[in-house]
Amino acid sequence: MQTATSKLTASIATLALLLGLALPMSSQAQSPVDLGVRGGLTQATFYGDDVNSNDFRPGFTGGVFLNYQVNDAFAVQPEVLYSRRGTKNHNSAAGNDIRVRQDVIEIPVLLKLSAPTAPVTPRLYVGPALGFVTNSELGNGNDADDSFTDVDFSGVVGGEIAYALNKGPLSEIAVDGRYNLGLANLGDVNNFEDVRTSAFTGTLSLRFDI
Repeated sequence: MQTATSKLTASIATLALLLGLALPMSSQAQSPVDLGVRGGLTQATFYGDDVNSNDFRPGFTGGVFLNYQVNDAFAVQPEVLYSRRGTKNHNSAAGNDIRVRQDVIEIPVLLKLSAPTAPVTPRLYVGPALGFVTNSELGNGNDADDSFTDVDFSGVVGGEIAYALNKGPLSEIAVDGRYNLGLANLGDVNNFEDVRTSAFTGTLSLRFDI
């Protein structure tokens, strides 16, 4: 046990030393890769042939992203986000209103175009997003995992306005707005199969040099 602890301590010390040596080098080399965090509000609902009328309902979204700057105008940005989505559907095939809440892990891959207007930079982006529905509930917390599929697929389009800070590791702050259009059917029960997600999201993000 003591030997294992010693090895773990030595490994941590070695990693810390390597990071200490790598950070100045990466700063001087101006790495094209940045790490970021984002959080905000999403307004989601359902649409489809089995949805007659519905309301957008608010939920939280947040996560991390990795931005790879190919050149001054183009970047690729994969993200991992958690979203809590909710909707209220009226006059459904079940004969009454249905309130739904879902927890979703979403992985968008965005292609971003930037205007050459630093320090304030507007950007547009588009890309696919793969979602994993980890929990579904109806009404007041009733389990509904069997009523929905586990995987969602959507298209994302949006834009952001970023302000370059360049203060230490914090390189940028940005305000983001996007729209997710669900392309996969989420319903998994009779008379409630053609159901897709539609969501508007606004977030604040911070980007760090690595």
